[in-house]
Amino acid sequence: MNSKPGVRVPKAAEIVAGKLRRSIVDGSIEPGNFLPSEAKMIELFEVSRPTIREAIRILEFENLINVTRGARGGAVVQPPSPDFVSKAVGVALQTTNATLGDVYAARAVLEPAAAGMAAKFRSEEAGTKLLNQAEKEAETLKNQIRLNANDAADFHRLLLSECGNKTFALLGVALHDLVLRHLKLFHQTRAPSEAQRSRSGVRSHEKLANLILRGEAEEAEAHWRRHMDKLAEIILPGLEKTSVLEVLDNTSWM
Repeated sequence: MNSKPGVRVPKAAEIVAGKLRRSIVDGSIEPGNFLPSEAKMIELFEVSRPTIREAIRILEFENLINVTRGARGGAVVQPPSPDFVSKAVGVALQTTNATLGDVYAARAVLEPAAAGMAAKFRSEEAGTKLLNQAEKEAETLKNQIRLNANDAADFHRLLLSECGNKTFALLGVALHDLVLRHLKLFHQTRAPSEAQRSRSGVRSHEKLANLILRGEAEEAEAHWRRHMDKLAEIILPGLEKTSVLEVLDNTSWM
């Protein structure tokens, strides 16, 4: 035997799916185009029909293709879906019994670093977008006493997505739904935040945006670390041991 003990050999369908996935990701097969016909792929990859169909199911599960039936049917390539990334991370966190405390601890490391990177590498682009978001939040507070959970979650996602690091951006997408549900859970289980607290949060958002616009990387990172520490004191007590499973299973927090 050539394989080492304990080393899993990929199935033929996984190998085929991997080759097709690469063609989708590198743009060889663009969104909106069909994959080759089943007969063509059997010839191309020299595998059986069941293997091709299993490979198609893998790509369909990954939301990389949409399979349509009928005479004009086939496997149509579609852009990777942020929802798939979010759901996949959510499932992984649920299976490891992760808690909101676990997730927040990770965010408290990631977001200040993202603030520093944004100021260093994308000061004008990131700063402008974050300032626009902060101004939107300030406008919202003219008509209500606390910051909208969707707006607050969007600011945190935007920070990660605009820092110039693709991995951080992906993590921002992956965690967005969970961050939003955490904020909604906080709002539902606590007395309404006072206006002053929400305005203080928006001012902190505006300060970060301006630090990034000025390219002050160290100051931006330090400011956002303090912000995350303060936010933890507000939204985590009593919820830090709440499981991700419980949060994602409750449709009222969507």
